Amino acid sequence: MITDIFAKRYDTVLTFNHEAALHLIGRVLVQAAAIFFDDVQPELRFPNDFFEMLNRKLARELALPVLSANTKLSQLQVCSWFLAAPYSALVGWDQIQHGPDYYCKTRLSMLELLFREAEAQLRNGYLPTPSGRIPVNGDKVRAAMPRAIQELNARLRDTGLVYSNGLLHLADDQLTAKRIAKPFWDVVADPKWATVDQEMKEALDHLDHGQRDASAHAAMALESTIKIISNENGWTSGTETGAANYIDKLVKDRGGRFIEVWEKDALIDLFRELRNPQHHGAGSNPPPRLLDAQQTWAIESCMSWIKSLVRRMP
Repeated sequence: MITDIFAKRYDTVLTFNHEAALHLIGRVLVQAAAIFFDDVQPELRFPNDFFEMLNRKLARELALPVLSANTKLSQLQVCSWFLAAPYSALVGWDQIQHGPDYYCKTRLSMLELLFREAEAQLRNGYLPTPSGRIPVNGDKVRAAMPRAIQELNARLRDTGLVYSNGLLHLADDQLTAKRIAKPFWDVVADPKWATVDQEMKEALDHLDHGQRDASAHAAMALESTIKIISNENGWTSGTETGAANYIDKLVKDRGGRFIEVWEKDALIDLFRELRNPQHHGAGSNPPPRLLDAQQTWAIESCMSWIKSLVRRMP
């Protein structure tokens, strides 16, 4: 199975090739290791199998047989060592680490996978095996990850990166990340919004790579949200042909509207401008292309709409 990792997504987008970047990323990696292994792991107590699975995934994506040939290390120690071992350009080390850029991207990939897999385990109901007769306080255990992610993002601030819902990605500005992106990822964390989550990640990935259809993927995430809401409320008839039909379901007065008429108009305009031009042939006209700033605005607008709609669900 192919695993999505930071190093592949940002292979040609970011380059860490100077001493200042190396120092900054190296510092964050050490801090991230401390956050996970000193704060999270004592609460969650993941078994060795968890770290073996994670190490195998990363090794496969990096085309390595193993992350460490040292058989005396536990899988937890391999993970911790790979994440936090400092970069060294001394003879013999630079060849192993393949230069600062490779070092930074592969270690950030480990950081991303570590937090992503831990979150996935908790979503799937994982709780550590209690020792002796002391019961596990589930709420206390589950609270360990949100606290850790909050601190991780505080540490990442100077790098221009942010972690959310299993991915490290570029953050345009901290205010947007705090007021729009973080609340968005929080509301779509439930598995029923998995399609919305994936389509918005596609939008961000395409934005980071300068692809002109980034905003269209954000619009797809918004359309998926509207369809899920319609389905869950029993409003879908099966005769709908597009987003506009589903939006009509939301504005219908059933003793109260899910959205108001002016919101319906705004949503239809958004789809008309963002999704339709990307999914229909341009004919003799030049293909539409939004500026990066416009793409960013569009994605943030879709995030805000999704956040608002999901929060209206009972």
